Amino acid sequence: MLNFPKKHLDFLHKYLQRQKKEVDQSLKEIEEDDPAKSPALAESSEPGTDSYIADTHTKSEVLKSQLAKMSSIIKIALAKIKIGTYGKCDNCGKPIETERLLAMPAAQCCLPCSQKKTKKN
Repeated sequence: MLNFPKKHLDFLHKYLQRQKKEVDQSLKEIEEDDPAKSPALAESSEPGTDSYIADTHTKSEVLKSQLAKMSSIIKIALAKIKIGTYGKCDNCGKPIETERLLAMPAAQCCLPCSQKKTKKN
């Protein structure tokens, strides 16, 4: 755990588990609310309905993609806690700052590496 304080680790583990449940629930709700997958779609006949459905479906797909990515990042953080590598920067291997992990529990990089990535993009 790279000398990560146990009380912080326990807090972050619980927080990440709760966040994972919330993200998964949001994914499920977005999937269920997607009008393009509604059985009533075939019955829509009002002008503009098709463009509304297409627009809403596109937004739903973008949200689902972002939530799926977040879910994956959270899974990785939880796996790292389990195997004992949580808090290690994926780029340089140095410890991620405790303050950064408390602010962003699923952070995969230390602040200097993250800033380097941001400058490149």
